[in-house]
Amino acid sequence: MNREPDHYATLDLPRSATHEQIKRRYRALMREVHPDANGADPHATRKAARLNLAFETLSDPAKRRAYDERTASPLRPRARRGRSLNDRIYAFWAECEDWEDIVAETVPPARPAHAHSAPPTIEPEEIEGDYAELQATPRVRRAIRVTNNCETCTLTGDVSTSEPWVWGPVGRFSAGPGETLEFDIEVVASKVRFPGISRALFVANNWTGSVPVKVTGFPARPRRFFPATDAAYVPLRKRRWARR
Repeated sequence: MNREPDHYATLDLPRSATHEQIKRRYRALMREVHPDANGADPHATRKAARLNLAFETLSDPAKRRAYDERTASPLRPRARRGRSLNDRIYAFWAECEDWEDIVAETVPPARPAHAHSAPPTIEPEEIEGDYAELQATPRVRRAIRVTNNCETCTLTGDVSTSEPWVWGPVGRFSAGPGETLEFDIEVVASKVRFPGISRALFVANNWTGSVPVKVTGFPARPRRFFPATDAAYVPLRKRRWARR
């Protein structure tokens, strides 16, 4: 039986946490586990997806109320005494001489991982904006389309962006067989910093996709060059004393 994840434990917060505490904790943890900052951690994407799901649920008052009603129980279930039924069954099999044959006949093989008949597609493959466009418009909007080309499964996952100057969807998405979803992102001119490279990241079951978001056309920064001179160098401190 699949148990609902404990979003409060994911964010390491009590159930009485306020909205501001949830938001601050989510941002702090996301900075630590984000895939862009933890390239060496193979589980970074999964950790980020778990944080996104917890924040999406607990930051929305209606979703949080429904989640609390589903998971909170006034009575705690009693701990079962002794070993579970499965433990007793396996212990009995272990005492049989032909236990290997029993296990092979009784325990079903592990289900193979699903392979999408055709991988999902993202359009466009890259988003590029010009610095001059951002000077004329405070926010530049672009659209991303994700198509689930598989005919047998529902594509379910999380979407996020890697830089604060790209605003867009954060949280869960779900696309049925052959369905196309469209996401709007905005590049906020006042928050862009050189070199202006970000991405929108999609993490789903057995598939990960990303769309680079780039800002080009940054003006060249002039450098100050001091003319050459034959005069001896005088430290600034000595120059100040000489003026007194």
